[in-house]
Amino acid sequence: MKRYILILLLMPWTLLLARTSFTAYPYLAYSSETKIMIGAFSFFKYEISEAESEAEKMEFGVLGNTIYSQNKQFLFVIIPRFVYHDWEVESDLLFRSWPDSFYGLGNFADQEISEPFTSNQYSAEFILRRNLDYSLSVALISALGWHKATKVQPGGMFESTDMLGKQDSFHSGLGFSLKYDSSDGSFFPRQGLRLESKQLWHDDALGSDFDFQTSKYDARFYLPIGQEQVLAVQSDLEINSGQVPYYLYPELGARLRAYDSKRFIDKVRISQRIEDRIFPFSGKFSQRIGFVLFGETGQVASDFDLIRLKDWHFSAGAGLRFSILPQERLNLRADIGFGEDSVNFIINAREVF
Repeated sequence: MKRYILILLLMPWTLLLARTSFTAYPYLAYSSETKIMIGAFSFFKYEISEAESEAEKMEFGVLGNTIYSQNKQFLFVIIPRFVYHDWEVESDLLFRSWPDSFYGLGNFADQEISEPFTSNQYSAEFILRRNLDYSLSVALISALGWHKATKVQPGGMFESTDMLGKQDSFHSGLGFSLKYDSSDGSFFPRQGLRLESKQLWHDDALGSDFDFQTSKYDARFYLPIGQEQVLAVQSDLEINSGQVPYYLYPELGARLRAYDSKRFIDKVRISQRIEDRIFPFSGKFSQRIGFVLFGETGQVASDFDLIRLKDWHFSAGAGLRFSILPQERLNLRADIGFGEDSVNFIINAREVF
């Protein structure tokens, strides 16, 4: 196992007022890459008005997560969301200064051949969504970001690989999405179907240093098994074409938990995942504790035509869940995944899908 992480959850801070809720969890963690880490996960929600139906909902919420390590690495994510009747405005704001391991490009990267580097990244995505009838919605999307690679080994594998984005760069794009969602829309869906298609265009007319197109297709299905168990399934496909910077390549490790995020990266990613989720306890505190079993498969390629049945990678494992908000199942998660030649341990917030 390349990475060892321990986590200690401290006492939560929770504030509940008439239509306001706030929860914060500080935590300590350790990894071989970052040494000791301290962090905090928080969630704030304010119901602007009492609603008798989803169409009349008015609320504002903010989800935040921050980490600082002994090695002076830093991650900060904030996700504000505003709902006004059938309209939603959501953004995803991120700053990261974090170490990575570069394995090269493609679906056959060797775990034993890698090179450390660090990158600084600012990114933001803004979504304006209109909910229509029959669980359909359409959205306008704006995405932008700045990236800089630092602490790169001179003359090493990273510098010598033929790819875009090694220099300081900015990307900016516009697009749209079409979504069907019959699930309950929570952090922990219990039933229903989610289908979404996203199309995004980056262009120098928008100030982007690169011209490329991104297409994403995502299908998710949630099947309840009794009162406390859910079977979740996801299939997704991402296709990038044009002048794509390496740091926006889809990462197979973002889908297969047994692998480091940069282990397999390329312009195209396809994956399938299945996960059994259960919260078996009913006590005041024990109801917050849950477990998952998962299986995952996927691959990356430079072009969709190069996807091959014999080139799938696999990941399987289990995880522990702790609900910050039991009613909404807003969870902290700790997962361990086993692959062909890799074992990985991950701690994060919210379900993976």
